[in-house]
Amino acid sequence: MKKALKITGIIFGVLVVLIVIALLLVSPIAKSYIQKHDKELIGREITMEKLRVNVLAGKVKILDLVVYEDDGVTPFFSMDHFETKIKLFDLRHKQLTVKKVLLSGMKVNIQQDRTWFNFNSLIDHFASDAPKSDKQSSDFGVLLNDILIDRSVIRYEDLSIGSDFLLNNLTIRIPTIDLSTMKTSVGLDLCIGDSATLQTQFHLSDNAVNYVVDLKLNNLAMNIIEPYLKQSLDVDSLQGRLDMELQALGNTEHILDFDLTGGISLHDLSLQDSEGYRLGVIDTIYAGIKKFNMNQNFLDLQRLYLSGIRSEYITHPDQSTNFDIVMGKKKVHTDTTIFEKIGDTIASEFAEVQERRPLQLLIEDLCLDHAHLFYADSTLPSPFQYEISDLSINSSNFRLGGSNSIRLKALMNQTGRISMQWKGDITSLENHNLTLMLDNIKFSDFSPYCIQMFGYPLEKGTLSFHSQNVITNGSLNGINKVQIADPKVGDKWKNIEPQMSRIPLKLGFYLLTDKENKVHLDLPITGNIDDPEFSYRKAIMKVLGNLLVKVATAPFRLLSSDGDRQYLSFDLLQHDFSAQEYSQLDDMAATMQDKPDFTIILDQKVNFEDLVQQFSNLQLQRDYYISLHPELDTTSIDLLTNEAIHSIKLNDSGLCEFAAQSSGQNKVSSKKEVAKIALTRYADRSAQLVMQFLERRNELLLAYLIHVKGLREDQISIKTQDMESMKAYKNDCRYEIHVDMSETNGFEEEE
Repeated sequence: MKKALKITGIIFGVLVVLIVIALLLVSPIAKSYIQKHDKELIGREITMEKLRVNVLAGKVKILDLVVYEDDGVTPFFSMDHFETKIKLFDLRHKQLTVKKVLLSGMKVNIQQDRTWFNFNSLIDHFASDAPKSDKQSSDFGVLLNDILIDRSVIRYEDLSIGSDFLLNNLTIRIPTIDLSTMKTSVGLDLCIGDSATLQTQFHLSDNAVNYVVDLKLNNLAMNIIEPYLKQSLDVDSLQGRLDMELQALGNTEHILDFDLTGGISLHDLSLQDSEGYRLGVIDTIYAGIKKFNMNQNFLDLQRLYLSGIRSEYITHPDQSTNFDIVMGKKKVHTDTTIFEKIGDTIASEFAEVQERRPLQLLIEDLCLDHAHLFYADSTLPSPFQYEISDLSINSSNFRLGGSNSIRLKALMNQTGRISMQWKGDITSLENHNLTLMLDNIKFSDFSPYCIQMFGYPLEKGTLSFHSQNVITNGSLNGINKVQIADPKVGDKWKNIEPQMSRIPLKLGFYLLTDKENKVHLDLPITGNIDDPEFSYRKAIMKVLGNLLVKVATAPFRLLSSDGDRQYLSFDLLQHDFSAQEYSQLDDMAATMQDKPDFTIILDQKVNFEDLVQQFSNLQLQRDYYISLHPELDTTSIDLLTNEAIHSIKLNDSGLCEFAAQSSGQNKVSSKKEVAKIALTRYADRSAQLVMQFLERRNELLLAYLIHVKGLREDQISIKTQDMESMKAYKNDCRYEIHVDMSETNGFEEEE
């Protein structure tokens, strides 16, 4: 701002000098005098094509004026046309009234090298050596009307960092400026670089106190700030486009006292380091600003939207990362530029604001979608790579301080899924509710870390992890369910020294697997986070110790068998396949991909009557639990609540009493009686739920085998028994697998 005022003051100062001389000496004499005494007048050489003066009308016109640099050769400032008109008779009333100021085809070349500017000598020329005295008030009025700067260009070069850009097609319109009150309105239009446009309107009230600024910027190329980034960061390129439409209502007496509203958007943003790694790519960033006031330390975003974020985090063998490499050493200078002084002033005032009041942040609608994060670690015995894709985060009325809720979903290394919901206060650890669901996570993906820790590679396995941890006033209560299906640990690496060499990992997993070759753990966690003895690390080590002493043995089999039929068992009450079931499906799909002429029929068979009874029992348990906790009647059931419902036994005294009351009986005391009441009340609804679950499971199974595992549609057929068969079937729920080999390799000729 100060630099712009200096440039404007210099240009108009030069023009005022020329106008005064022209009025006094009239055109021919004035032109000759100015060109002969230009060094005395402004300290620079001047040339002009024409100078016309009409003293009686108060008009001055200048054509093709050039003011040169100190070398007398390079143009610093030039203009094609300048014209002004002054009301001379108003001078009798101590009023200078300028009716018109037209400046067309102006070109200004600005150069900077740290604290040096190419207009410094002009400032020095007009500076006075006399000591400054207090300004006396004057009743002489100055009124400027109809000011137009048109078809102008400003070129700026920062020689210290190699920055160079143009402000093209500059147009400034000022209807009036009353210097006695400083009330004015200014409009400015210009092009920045090759494609960006800037439109502004500035309105200043009486006494130059309150102002309104409207700004609209379109299509600004972000590489314009690339040279400034390279001063302190080791980056190769910055790409992107910036758009904004803002309005600021402020007060000139305090630099931070303004209210800002509007919107800012960035498109196709890309930052790349000098080694070619992508530090970050963002398709779209949009911030809808409802109100921002730096003086009040208040920011209210109506919407914050980020889409298409892609980033890479690379750890090199020497422990450095691609982000470390970017943070190059900042250049050391003994001088300070005006920009740094202004920045220090703003930073100082902002620090004072931070001390007076904390930041008040509100994001009414926070949305992040289509994010992709890639991580690579080369410090391990075996290189590790992992990607999180299709990441989305959503939150409403997010704030610093107070209760917040955040939802997150993503894919883990293409096949795994993560779903998370968090409620809590980010400024305190005392109250939180975190639900985390990890499904179909491939165990072998984390083999490099297992080798480093224990010396053993992970060759196979599918992990599911369902967790809910609630902290209430510092007290932690959590449930964590872990399933690892078909874990397979390879032979120990003999050429490395693992961090935990005494833990027999391979033997531990062998002992932990049950007869179906899976690890199933329920890990309840309780404690007080304010207790200095409590730590998650201790809890993890305790779990690891328990893992190695738990014994469950069984021979390994891919699929269960019943005579000559193979089958895949499942629990219909679960919303998704288990880790074990996903692992079996993966093996089955791998076999079919190796032998594409195989086709299979998956025949879903269920004990319908048994399932209806189970669903009825569960609904009775749920209604009983809600009767004890009526606040849950209008809310969804979370993991902890669901676990509590499932843990209620049918012969629980409270449940028996509830069943008796609901059925009108005096007393119920046995499981059999409770089950009979549940079936009577809920049989019809349970039958509908069973059919819905059967259909949903078929759809989920087909989608996984085709869209995730890549099997052809003609390789798979899924069906469900008819109702008569389901009622006659008495075994566990299962998919019976019938394998067929087509002689036409899966393709049949049309009849």
